[in-house]
Amino acid sequence: MTVLSNDGQSWLTKLERIGEKSAYDRQMVFNNLGHLLNVNMLKGQFFRLDGNKAVGIDRVTKAAYGEKLDENINDLLQRIRRGTYKPKPARITEIPKEDGSKRPLAISCIEDKLVQLAVSQILNKIYEPLFLPCSYGFRPGLNCHDALRALQQSTYRNWNGTVVEIDIRKYFNTIPHKELMKILRAKISDRRFLRLIEVLITAPVMEHKQVSINREGCPQGSILSPVLANIYLHYVIDEWFTKVSHSHIRGRAEMVRYADDMVFTFEVQSEAERFYKVLPKRLEKFGLKLHKDKSQIIPAGHVAALRADRSGKRLPTFNFLGFTCYWGKSRKGYWRLKFTSRKDRFAAKLKGLRGFLWKNLSSDRVQTLKTAIRVIKGWINYHGISDNRRRVKQFIEQGKRIILKWLNRQGGKRYLNWEKLSKILKALGYPEKWKTVSMFQSR
Repeated sequence: MTVLSNDGQSWLTKLERIGEKSAYDRQMVFNNLGHLLNVNMLKGQFFRLDGNKAVGIDRVTKAAYGEKLDENINDLLQRIRRGTYKPKPARITEIPKEDGSKRPLAISCIEDKLVQLAVSQILNKIYEPLFLPCSYGFRPGLNCHDALRALQQSTYRNWNGTVVEIDIRKYFNTIPHKELMKILRAKISDRRFLRLIEVLITAPVMEHKQVSINREGCPQGSILSPVLANIYLHYVIDEWFTKVSHSHIRGRAEMVRYADDMVFTFEVQSEAERFYKVLPKRLEKFGLKLHKDKSQIIPAGHVAALRADRSGKRLPTFNFLGFTCYWGKSRKGYWRLKFTSRKDRFAAKLKGLRGFLWKNLSSDRVQTLKTAIRVIKGWINYHGISDNRRRVKQFIEQGKRIILKWLNRQGGKRYLNWEKLSKILKALGYPEKWKTVSMFQSR
């Protein structure tokens, strides 16, 4: 079935209608989506943009673009409809990773962010009803804590099972455009809209002052990348695994995926080993590669942990969403999966905090401290989960020590001691307590 436009309705109403139709009929093919891209929609996307984000190569800020908003939006819309819209090169900046490598981030110009946001909103409405419960990344109403909770519950159901940790090598930057567009065409028949997506994903990038066409991948940092990455893995992994787990795998087999981070749990070890051999072939078929150094197959479950403990050993750990997953005893004496903040990221965050403060030695103390406290609170809100109390407490104490050293480094008539520091930080709202996010209760 094909869905055509419905004139006389606002773009929000039309967008909601598309979501309803997608949920009602999973086989529906959508046509004439371009009519959603009108002046009101683009204006709506403009007001959603964060004006504090880094600017693109044209150095135009949100405030500057908004000075002639109507004129700019109308001009942009005309170019989109005529097919003459061409994104400016996205500036590539590299941020260091824990393993010593660097992650490239694409920073687009404000106008291109507008188009990306509008297109991603349309795609989300179409595909959100199709995504499976095992997918948690970049979806409304779901977050990392939900994925962690699902993983814990999944492993608890297999008392003598196996966990398969999977990492795809440079996933976002290696998504093949040809295969991605083929998948999109199965659900969308609007050629102009598809062409706009193709223009966005092949937009040039500027790296080390050199401009080149993006021939593969959806660079991280792009507003459009999360939904496209989710769509691709939905068809490549989620749907495929759901089918084979029912038809070719003995025993219980489940998966938890957050973007390109995924963990599979199996009731039968031999089935996990067979799956681990087949998965690389599946990925290669769609232009992706398994990162073998970061992927592994390990025993899991209460019985497996108990057996290892009796022999004086511990089950191997694995990483997921910034946490180290390990096996420990519950209060009732059962072995279960627990989470603690990864040591490398724990150290990297404190190092980043220290670097930020040292760069602002001559800045206003109060404002700098308020910014640092916001960062610390954000870290605690994410990491303050069940079984991670000790690591969070360490982070709070280490943060205070870094701040104390910074304040005394600034100089002054009197040396600041721990007692005075505590009074200052209390007045500024430095966190001493936090609300623990339970890994045992559904939201």
